[in-house]
Amino acid sequence: MLLTAKKWHTAASLSSKDTDLVLDTLLKSRGIETPEQREKFLAESDGVWHDPFLFADMDVAVDTIVSCISSGGHIVVYGDYDCDGVTATAILIRYLRSHDVSCSYIVPHRAEHGYGLTDNIIDKVLDEKPDLLITVDCGITNCETIEKIRARGIKVIVTDHHNVKENIPVAEAVICAKREDNTYPFRDLCGAGVAMKLVEALGRDGRYKVTARIWKQAVELAGLATIADLVSVVDENRTIIKKAFLSMRDPVNPGVRIMNSILLENKKLDESYISFNFVPRINAAGRLYDSSDALKLFLSDDEREVRNAALELGKQNDERKKIEAEVFSEAVAQIEDPSRPEEWSLTNTVGPIVVYGPNWHQGVLGIVAGKLSQYYRRSAIVFTDDTIDKDNIKGSGRAFGEFDLYSSLEKMKDYLVNFGGHKKAAGMVVARDRIGSFMKKLEENSRRDKEENAPSSDDRRFEDEDTLEISLEIPFEQIDLETYEAVSVFKPFGIGNKKPVFATRDLLITDIQGMSDGLHMRMELSDGKGNSKVSAVGFNMGQYLSILKVGDRVDIAYTLNEYTYKNNTSVSLYLEDIVPVTPGGMVWDKASTAEELYGSSMPLTEIAKFARCDLSAAFVPSKEDYASCYKVLKQYCAKGITTADTVLLAKLINVNSSCSFTPFKVRRCLDVFSEAGLIKLGVVDSSRVCFRFLENDRKVPLSSSPTYVRFSEYG
Repeated sequence: MLLTAKKWHTAASLSSKDTDLVLDTLLKSRGIETPEQREKFLAESDGVWHDPFLFADMDVAVDTIVSCISSGGHIVVYGDYDCDGVTATAILIRYLRSHDVSCSYIVPHRAEHGYGLTDNIIDKVLDEKPDLLITVDCGITNCETIEKIRARGIKVIVTDHHNVKENIPVAEAVICAKREDNTYPFRDLCGAGVAMKLVEALGRDGRYKVTARIWKQAVELAGLATIADLVSVVDENRTIIKKAFLSMRDPVNPGVRIMNSILLENKKLDESYISFNFVPRINAAGRLYDSSDALKLFLSDDEREVRNAALELGKQNDERKKIEAEVFSEAVAQIEDPSRPEEWSLTNTVGPIVVYGPNWHQGVLGIVAGKLSQYYRRSAIVFTDDTIDKDNIKGSGRAFGEFDLYSSLEKMKDYLVNFGGHKKAAGMVVARDRIGSFMKKLEENSRRDKEENAPSSDDRRFEDEDTLEISLEIPFEQIDLETYEAVSVFKPFGIGNKKPVFATRDLLITDIQGMSDGLHMRMELSDGKGNSKVSAVGFNMGQYLSILKVGDRVDIAYTLNEYTYKNNTSVSLYLEDIVPVTPGGMVWDKASTAEELYGSSMPLTEIAKFARCDLSAAFVPSKEDYASCYKVLKQYCAKGITTADTVLLAKLINVNSSCSFTPFKVRRCLDVFSEAGLIKLGVVDSSRVCFRFLENDRKVPLSSSPTYVRFSEYG
């Protein structure tokens, strides 16, 4: 069970309704202050667009490709199996085919070949008899393999967007925005974005021009990939996505058009639709099988073939969901297994969670790592057997908060066979017999980094994902369609241009119910002054059903959304966080303050005097309190590991018993249960705990607990 509130950081607030001020405040928060900046940012399709010839080696790449085409040479495009790699491959192949160039493509199989241009793919490349090999979305780290291919007399052009290691490959041209010697002003294009810029450069060269149809398809596919690959939605990427959405209103690429006809229905064509409906189907092919159906979708002009490919991708995505759910369930069971070595338990570690399953499907490791990261609010790495080399295990990791996964792995490269990725996501290969030392070193480094980077009270650089950035606090009457429309001008949203999060305080719950068997929560809220109500949905927030009820008052953080039902459109809220309003806000209601006082030399009697409260009511659990606390926690928290704020645990117990608990009393009960051997307790900080129930068939006397004995003296 996860029952934690986030730490809110509010940038600004409005005391009364003013939609123009909402827009101005949000623009300024993004550094957009001058009329010129505002006009460029809000432009529908124009905006930032850079000269492709600012890329290092772009002129050489164009000359090499044109020379190969002119001489009748054969070009092979080598891609990757994810959405970015597939669309990048399609962009370049569509351009080459438009000029009747002799060309073909290779996309590796995830399980058979692994990522990138590796030695085990050389024979397949040679079978195509290329005069020129062009990589897309890969190649920047494959120096040795490229050297071997060039030794066979094959020219090579690398186009990539991943991080550059010590050396770049020796090739005819290496086009990568992350090259240190680049004059290209934007470093965060995706692989398909780089491929699109190569096509743009080829068209501008004039010898083999780009038709309007080919260019629109390139933009559509680059837009898909820019959203799919989680690159920042700023600068040129923002313009690419905007241009893609404009083109996708009437798509030129048959695959995009047919997929939209199947999936779009009443949905809005926006980044959410692309992220949660379109892209998973493209990625499913490369995760489970090969990417042939995804490439057919984007490369074929035969309507029947394209539709069949789209339907097949839907089936593959359903299979992916099933496998993903199974692996996630097994990973959670492994993490929460009482027999898991104590040194790797959640209560004893600060670094990434590491799990391993010998038969887990490689194609879902990254998704499962991401789900574990969100579920436990910790970075996570998921390993399985390497299908290529049995002496190794292969893993995929996802970072939580400000943890830099790539930098962490870079410090440990002596423990790795291979690795790659970026700050938020990375893949790695570890020798099977070194996994123990790898985990130990990872934990040591994480502890040291946490100690060295501990933030001061005014230093927010190292705050984690539990810190929720509130763009603007607004009054209840500001929650309307007019405000939603004002916010919509900031689309497309994504990394670097996040959807604004609003906060509104002291709202009254007028209705609350579960959704999807209690997984999600829906509520109706009002300001309690007779004004209109607003609907709010909390995805994966079903745990709050056990602590909230009609009549409670809450502070909420949320994003604004549009909801249409029977031709009636209204604004709805997607909850980011919800905090029960504590009446009074006294010392004993503030977990951190009470714990700090308790940890000092001040006696409890003095703390009670300082807090002007009754000692027993606020600080000393009674026998009935211990019994009620144990009963409620056993009812709601018996399964697996619970991570919770003590203030919310107090609310949980109070709602489900006749007792009156403070966060302080909850902590003392947990201390007693831990000392008595009933639970395994970990303290995250002064207001948050992590615990699980231990298997115990015998009745345990609480009098065996030193804390119980000490507090009994106050009874």
